[in-house]
Amino acid sequence: MTTVSVGIPSYNEESNIKTILEKTILSNLGSIDLVEIIISDDSTDDTPRMVRQFMQDHSKKIIFLHENKRRGAWNAWNNIIQRASGEIIILYDADVMPKENCILELVGKISKNVGICASNPKPIEDVGIPANGTIFVSEWLESVRKRQLSEYTVMGRGLSIRSDIAKKISIPEGVIAIDLYIQNKVLEMGYDVVFNPNAIVLFKPAKTFADFVSQVVRAQNGHNQLKDLGSATKNKLPLKTAMIEFLHIAIRNPIGALCACICYVMIPFYAKRIKNTDSALWHTAQSTK
Repeated sequence: MTTVSVGIPSYNEESNIKTILEKTILSNLGSIDLVEIIISDDSTDDTPRMVRQFMQDHSKKIIFLHENKRRGAWNAWNNIIQRASGEIIILYDADVMPKENCILELVGKISKNVGICASNPKPIEDVGIPANGTIFVSEWLESVRKRQLSEYTVMGRGLSIRSDIAKKISIPEGVIAIDLYIQNKVLEMGYDVVFNPNAIVLFKPAKTFADFVSQVVRAQNGHNQLKDLGSATKNKLPLKTAMIEFLHIAIRNPIGALCACICYVMIPFYAKRIKNTDSALWHTAQSTK
């Protein structure tokens, strides 16, 4: 039987922390033994109280690591990896809603040669230009990953990693693109990284231009930071390939394509208003993470 630890970094997630915990406990585990759920939390809202109440109401082993000072996601990931006792570690963002079979799908792809399995983040259907832009970008990225057009495979929100590999990795202080940093390290060790489109985690799309832009700018800053650290990924698509894939998805979702274009046009205007996009203590989006 494969033993699994689920890790959840959290910061002010009172609106979703109970949902992610319930989704994890109620997952279809098959022959998997979920030995523990580890929450590394820096919240100043009601998240700690809700987690402690959940711990009282459920028999599943939950390790709650709380600090009153915001330290950053890089620190939370390190804490979780160090404390995990399972053979495989599942890392979920605190604001996602994993599908019932997500853990099974993530664990099933890990093998002697595969060190990481990336999930398939899908935005919940919503209305508005930023939401539809988010949905279109997600569809485009999923297609790129399915067709293996880029080496950039792990895109956060949910992944599985072999514990013995993870414990050899120490995420440097202040790293923004944590998932990509770990992917690069796993590749450097000689292990494969795979994407499983059936390992679905749902998330809320951006409802405002500011939140859409903050995610795009922060992601770009995170990639640039990794280049400075000497951990760059060959993730850039040739312009022609990117445009062909854009048109392919646009035929299926023309409204989403138009919304995505509008959102990207708005980047210069909103980027100047957003703080901490180049910091591990990033601007916290209000409508999405």
